Amino acid sequence: MLLCTLIVACGTSSKAPSRSRAAAPPPAARAPSSPAPAPAKADGATSAESPKARAKRQAARKGGKTRSASAAKAGASKAPRVAASPAPGAAAGTFLWPASGELAARFNGGTSKGIDIRGKPGDPVIAAAGGRVVYAGSKLRGYGNLVIVKHGDEFMTAYAHNRKLLVRENEQVRAGQQIAEMGSTDANATKLHFELRRKGNAVDPLPYLKAPPAP
Repeated sequence: MLLCTLIVACGTSSKAPSRSRAAAPPPAARAPSSPAPAPAKADGATSAESPKARAKRQAARKGGKTRSASAAKAGASKAPRVAASPAPGAAAGTFLWPASGELAARFNGGTSKGIDIRGKPGDPVIAAAGGRVVYAGSKLRGYGNLVIVKHGDEFMTAYAHNRKLLVRENEQVRAGQQIAEMGSTDANATKLHFELRRKGNAVDPLPYLKAPPAP
């Protein structure tokens, strides 16, 4: 451009005979005023940006779906787990209620593997069936003073949070015999936590128990 400008300037300073050459400058004068290619670049940039914008929108949608799926999984993980307990079959209603009182918590197979019976300190806790005491102590965390009775090869019962234990390990007990006094050891209230195990697995005790004693 600078060279063209110098040529035009030199042409205008010439004498008359060079007017025929000076008449040619119009094309050169129009040349600087044709920066048309620049808008074409702008159009190209716009068309190049639109795929990026689409990619961003698709990524945002995908990210939103991922977050919603994660939230759904998190919600599902917070739901309480309830395990199905096998049918008691012939064992239905064959065990005694281990204590008198209000049923405060039920079996759910997750956070509660048995039932809670509320009562007063010192209320009698009885063996739900005859068997042999296989554990009597307080070394199992979360159970307080605990008694476990084995009933043959299939069933075991556990009695937790007692104030006082009245039996010792390897002692034979009969159905209905008092084995402990209700208490609140390792618990936030006076209650009996009772569990029934069948072949080592916790099951819902309620279908196996006879009618509860009268209050």
